[in-house]
Amino acid sequence: MKSRLHIFDSKLGKLIGSLPDWMRGLMLLMTYLGQPIITGGLGALFIGLGIGKDSHSLKMAGLVAVGTLIVGSLLKLIMRRDRPVTEYVEHMYLDTFSFPSGHAAGTVPVYGLLAYLIALTNQPWSLPLVILIAFGTFLIGISRVYLGAHYASDVIGGWVVGLSGLAVIIFIVQPTL
Repeated sequence: MKSRLHIFDSKLGKLIGSLPDWMRGLMLLMTYLGQPIITGGLGALFIGLGIGKDSHSLKMAGLVAVGTLIVGSLLKLIMRRDRPVTEYVEHMYLDTFSFPSGHAAGTVPVYGLLAYLIALTNQPWSLPLVILIAFGTFLIGISRVYLGAHYASDVIGGWVVGLSGLAVIIFIVQPTL
């Protein structure tokens, strides 16, 4: 008998996998924007901005964002869940475990911090840009399932890890520009 998690992953995976083929280019772009080297680099940029602006809260927010990415990576080593067997996974450069999705865990605090700082500017363009960043972050997670790199539960787990880091940034660190 299949476990409920397997059934959940299978059904959601089929639904996301049934998105049109013309979306593959967009999904590859979104996956690229969620690469840990990019999200880690953006986190380091926030740390550097915090140091340059002598802003302890911005520096700490960047550290929490990078730390969240590291926590996600450590959880992969603890959970040791195998990735789906797909052509995409067979051609991946790095062979890592599947749960939680590092893309999801890393993008939420980094892009969430960016959206938070943009929202603080209270400019007319702030809300549309925050919505675009939030939607892009969501698509990065969806892209991982669409491409076959992760199960849906891996992405959800990554989002939970990422949201935990973002909650620390917003409610405890409370960075400002």
